[in-house]
Amino acid sequence: MSDAAQRLAQTIDEKKFRIVYQPIVDLRKRAVFAYEALVRPELFKSPPEMIDAAVAAGRVGELGRSMRQMTMSNCQEHALFVNIHPNELSERYLVQPDDPIFSHPEELFLELTEAVPLSELDMSANVLREIGDRGVHVVVDDLGSGYSNLRYLADLKPKVVKIDRELVMGLQPNSRRFTLMRNLVRMCVELSARVVAEGIETTAELAAVIDAGVHLGQGYLLARPAFPPPAPIWPL
Repeated sequence: MSDAAQRLAQTIDEKKFRIVYQPIVDLRKRAVFAYEALVRPELFKSPPEMIDAAVAAGRVGELGRSMRQMTMSNCQEHALFVNIHPNELSERYLVQPDDPIFSHPEELFLELTEAVPLSELDMSANVLREIGDRGVHVVVDDLGSGYSNLRYLADLKPKVVKIDRELVMGLQPNSRRFTLMRNLVRMCVELSARVVAEGIETTAELAAVIDAGVHLGQGYLLARPAFPPPAPIWPL
Protein backbone atom coordinates (compact mmCIF):
# COMPACT_ATOMS: atom_id res chain seq x y z
CA MET A 1 0.00 0.00 0.00
CA SER A 2 1.35 3.42 -0.96
CA ASP A 3 1.94 6.18 1.57
CA ALA A 4 -1.02 8.17 0.21
CA ALA A 5 -3.30 5.12 0.42
CA GLN A 6 -2.21 4.49 4.02
CA ARG A 7 -2.88 8.10 4.99
CA LEU A 8 -6.24 7.92 3.24
CA ALA A 9 -7.22 4.76 5.11
CA GLN A 10 -6.32 6.42 8.41
CA THR A 11 -8.22 9.56 7.38
CA ILE A 12 -11.39 7.56 6.72
CA ASP A 13 -11.09 5.09 9.62
CA GLU A 14 -10.15 7.67 12.26
CA LYS A 15 -11.85 10.75 10.76
CA LYS A 16 -8.57 12.62 10.50
CA PHE A 17 -10.16 15.81 9.22
CA ARG A 18 -12.34 18.63 10.47
CA ILE A 19 -15.16 20.60 8.89
CA VAL A 20 -15.34 24.39 8.84
CA TYR A 21 -18.23 26.52 7.61
CA GLN A 22 -18.40 29.73 5.57
CA PRO A 23 -21.65 31.72 5.37
CA ILE A 24 -23.43 32.37 2.10
CA VAL A 25 -25.21 35.65 2.69
CA ASP A 26 -28.52 36.90 1.34
CA LEU A 27 -27.45 40.27 -0.05
CA ARG A 28 -30.89 41.83 0.30
CA LYS A 29 -31.68 40.62 3.81
CA ARG A 30 -28.03 40.85 4.98
CA ALA A 31 -28.54 37.53 6.73
CA VAL A 32 -27.22 33.98 6.42
CA PHE A 33 -28.86 32.03 3.59
CA ALA A 34 -26.77 28.88 4.17
CA TYR A 35 -23.29 27.69 5.15
CA GLU A 36 -20.84 25.96 2.84
CA ALA A 37 -19.06 23.06 4.55
CA LEU A 38 -15.34 22.86 3.77
CA VAL A 39 -12.98 20.05 4.77
CA ARG A 40 -9.58 20.56 6.42
CA PRO A 41 -7.53 17.31 6.36
CA GLU A 42 -4.96 16.45 9.01
CA LEU A 43 -2.80 14.00 7.03
CA PHE A 44 -2.77 15.74 3.64
CA LYS A 45 -1.47 19.16 2.63
CA SER A 46 -4.77 20.24 1.09
CA PRO A 47 -8.31 19.02 0.38
CA PRO A 48 -7.56 18.43 -3.34
CA GLU A 49 -4.60 16.20 -2.42
CA MET A 50 -6.82 14.14 -0.13
CA ILE A 51 -9.59 13.87 -2.74
CA ASP A 52 -7.09 12.89 -5.44
CA ALA A 53 -5.82 10.08 -3.19
CA ALA A 54 -9.39 8.91 -2.64
CA VAL A 55 -10.13 8.92 -6.38
CA ALA A 56 -6.94 6.97 -7.09
CA ALA A 57 -7.87 4.39 -4.42
CA GLY A 58 -11.51 4.14 -5.56
CA ARG A 59 -12.68 5.33 -2.13
CA VAL A 60 -14.01 8.82 -2.85
CA GLY A 61 -17.60 7.74 -2.15
CA GLU A 62 -16.57 6.26 1.19
CA LEU A 63 -14.62 9.40 2.11
CA GLY A 64 -17.48 11.63 0.98
CA ARG A 65 -19.99 9.86 3.19
CA SER A 66 -17.67 10.14 6.20
CA MET A 67 -17.31 13.88 5.61
CA ARG A 68 -21.06 14.33 5.20
CA GLN A 69 -21.70 12.55 8.49
CA MET A 70 -19.47 15.03 10.33
CA THR A 71 -20.85 17.98 8.34
CA MET A 72 -24.47 17.28 9.25
CA SER A 73 -23.87 16.37 12.88
CA ASN A 74 -21.93 19.60 13.52
CA CYS A 75 -24.45 21.99 11.93
CA GLN A 76 -28.06 20.89 12.27
CA GLU A 77 -29.71 24.30 12.45
CA HIS A 78 -28.73 25.81 9.07
CA ALA A 79 -29.15 25.12 5.38
CA LEU A 80 -25.90 23.66 4.01
CA PHE A 81 -23.89 23.58 0.79
CA VAL A 82 -21.99 20.28 0.62
CA ASN A 83 -19.22 19.65 -1.91
CA ILE A 84 -19.14 16.34 -3.78
CA HIS A 85 -16.74 14.93 -6.34
CA PRO A 86 -18.38 13.81 -9.62
CA ASN A 87 -17.06 10.26 -9.06
CA GLU A 88 -19.40 9.99 -6.08
CA LEU A 89 -22.34 10.03 -8.48
CA SER A 90 -21.21 6.78 -10.10
CA GLU A 91 -20.34 5.09 -6.79
CA ARG A 92 -24.00 5.46 -5.74
CA TYR A 93 -23.34 6.31 -2.09
CA LEU A 94 -25.38 9.48 -2.45
CA VAL A 95 -28.58 7.74 -3.46
CA GLN A 96 -28.66 5.35 -0.53
CA PRO A 97 -31.64 6.10 1.77
CA ASP A 98 -29.40 6.26 4.84
CA ASP A 99 -27.00 8.87 3.41
CA PRO A 100 -26.68 11.82 5.83
CA ILE A 101 -27.96 14.29 3.21
CA PHE A 102 -31.47 12.89 3.55
CA SER A 103 -31.67 13.33 7.33
CA HIS A 104 -30.60 16.99 7.50
CA PRO A 105 -33.51 19.04 8.93
CA GLU A 106 -32.78 22.16 6.84
CA GLU A 107 -32.34 22.67 3.08
CA LEU A 108 -29.37 20.92 1.52
CA PHE A 109 -27.47 21.88 -1.64
CA LEU A 110 -24.98 19.61 -3.44
CA GLU A 111 -22.12 21.41 -5.15
CA LEU A 112 -19.90 19.58 -7.64
CA THR A 113 -16.21 20.24 -6.92
CA GLU A 114 -15.04 19.46 -10.45
CA ALA A 115 -16.51 19.53 -13.92
CA VAL A 116 -18.46 16.48 -15.01
CA PRO A 117 -17.12 15.23 -18.37
CA LEU A 118 -19.72 15.89 -21.03
CA SER A 119 -19.66 12.18 -21.91
CA GLU A 120 -20.96 11.44 -18.39
CA LEU A 121 -23.36 14.37 -18.09
CA ASP A 122 -26.50 12.36 -18.86
CA MET A 123 -25.67 9.77 -16.18
CA SER A 124 -24.84 12.48 -13.67
CA ALA A 125 -28.04 14.36 -14.46
CA ASN A 126 -30.08 11.21 -13.85
CA VAL A 127 -28.44 10.59 -10.45
CA LEU A 128 -28.84 14.23 -9.41
CA ARG A 129 -32.47 14.15 -10.54
CA GLU A 130 -33.03 11.09 -8.35
CA ILE A 131 -31.50 12.94 -5.41
CA GLY A 132 -33.44 16.09 -6.25
CA ASP A 133 -36.71 14.17 -6.16
CA ARG A 134 -35.98 13.61 -2.46
CA GLY A 135 -35.64 17.33 -1.76
CA VAL A 136 -31.88 17.90 -2.15
CA HIS A 137 -30.92 20.77 -4.49
CA VAL A 138 -28.15 20.99 -7.10
CA VAL A 139 -25.59 23.80 -7.31
CA VAL A 140 -23.62 24.61 -10.47
CA ASP A 141 -20.22 26.12 -9.67
CA ASP A 142 -17.95 28.52 -11.58
CA LEU A 143 -20.47 29.79 -14.14
CA GLY A 144 -18.60 31.83 -16.72
CA SER A 145 -15.49 29.64 -16.79
CA GLY A 146 -16.41 27.43 -19.76
CA TYR A 147 -19.00 25.99 -22.14
CA SER A 148 -19.65 22.90 -20.03
CA ASN A 149 -21.12 25.03 -17.24
CA LEU A 150 -23.68 26.42 -19.66
CA ARG A 151 -24.66 22.83 -20.50
CA TYR A 152 -25.03 22.21 -16.78
CA LEU A 153 -27.66 24.96 -16.55
CA ALA A 154 -29.79 23.19 -19.12
CA ASP A 155 -29.17 19.56 -18.11
CA LEU A 156 -28.80 19.67 -14.30
CA LYS A 157 -31.54 22.25 -13.59
CA PRO A 158 -29.75 23.78 -10.59
CA LYS A 159 -31.51 25.74 -7.86
CA VAL A 160 -28.37 27.80 -7.23
CA VAL A 161 -25.55 28.92 -9.54
CA LYS A 162 -22.17 30.21 -8.39
CA ILE A 163 -20.44 32.86 -10.50
CA ASP A 164 -16.77 32.24 -11.21
CA ARG A 165 -14.43 34.26 -8.99
CA GLU A 166 -12.65 35.65 -12.06
CA LEU A 167 -15.78 37.61 -12.93
CA VAL A 168 -16.16 38.95 -9.38
CA MET A 169 -12.55 40.05 -8.85
CA GLY A 170 -12.21 43.80 -9.36
CA LEU A 171 -15.77 44.10 -10.71
CA GLN A 172 -16.79 47.70 -11.45
CA PRO A 173 -20.12 49.16 -12.61
CA ASN A 174 -20.35 50.24 -16.27
CA SER A 175 -17.63 47.80 -17.32
CA ARG A 176 -17.97 45.01 -19.88
CA ARG A 177 -17.60 42.39 -17.13
CA PHE A 178 -20.34 44.10 -15.17
CA THR A 179 -22.64 43.86 -18.20
CA LEU A 180 -21.76 40.18 -18.52
CA MET A 181 -22.42 39.60 -14.81
CA ARG A 182 -25.78 41.36 -14.93
CA ASN A 183 -26.91 39.35 -17.94
CA LEU A 184 -25.73 36.05 -16.44
CA VAL A 185 -27.88 36.83 -13.41
CA ARG A 186 -30.87 37.58 -15.62
CA MET A 187 -30.37 34.30 -17.49
CA CYS A 188 -30.21 32.34 -14.24
CA VAL A 189 -33.37 34.03 -12.94
CA GLU A 190 -35.19 33.00 -16.12
CA LEU A 191 -34.04 29.43 -15.42
CA SER A 192 -35.36 29.65 -11.82
CA ALA A 193 -31.90 29.66 -10.22
CA ARG A 194 -30.51 31.98 -7.55
CA VAL A 195 -26.99 33.35 -8.02
CA VAL A 196 -24.02 33.38 -5.63
CA ALA A 197 -21.02 35.65 -6.17
CA GLU A 198 -17.97 33.82 -4.77
CA GLY A 199 -14.72 35.22 -3.47
CA ILE A 200 -15.92 38.70 -2.49
CA GLU A 201 -12.92 40.36 -0.87
CA THR A 202 -13.52 44.12 -1.12
CA THR A 203 -16.39 46.49 -0.41
CA ALA A 204 -16.23 47.65 -4.05
CA GLU A 205 -16.79 44.07 -5.27
CA LEU A 206 -19.68 43.64 -2.83
CA ALA A 207 -21.36 46.85 -4.00
CA ALA A 208 -20.86 45.89 -7.65
CA VAL A 209 -22.38 42.41 -7.36
CA ILE A 210 -25.37 43.88 -5.53
CA ASP A 211 -25.80 46.43 -8.34
CA ALA A 212 -25.64 43.57 -10.87
CA GLY A 213 -28.60 41.89 -9.19
CA VAL A 214 -26.74 38.99 -7.54
CA HIS A 215 -28.83 37.36 -4.83
CA LEU A 216 -26.20 35.77 -2.55
CA GLY A 217 -22.59 36.51 -1.61
CA GLN A 218 -19.66 34.57 -0.18
CA GLY A 219 -16.09 35.56 0.55
CA TYR A 220 -13.48 36.65 3.08
CA LEU A 221 -14.98 40.16 3.25
CA LEU A 222 -18.15 38.68 4.79
CA ALA A 223 -16.55 35.88 6.85
CA ARG A 224 -13.73 33.37 6.71
CA PRO A 225 -14.45 29.64 7.08
CA ALA A 226 -14.49 28.64 10.75
CA PHE A 227 -15.96 26.37 13.38
CA PRO A 228 -18.38 26.96 14.98
CA PRO A 229 -20.15 28.46 11.93
CA PRO A 230 -19.33 32.19 12.04
CA ALA A 231 -21.80 35.06 11.77
CA PRO A 232 -21.16 37.25 8.72
CA ILE A 233 -19.92 40.82 9.00
CA TRP A 234 -21.73 43.40 6.85
CA PRO A 235 -19.18 46.06 5.79
CA LEU A 236 -21.37 48.48 3.80
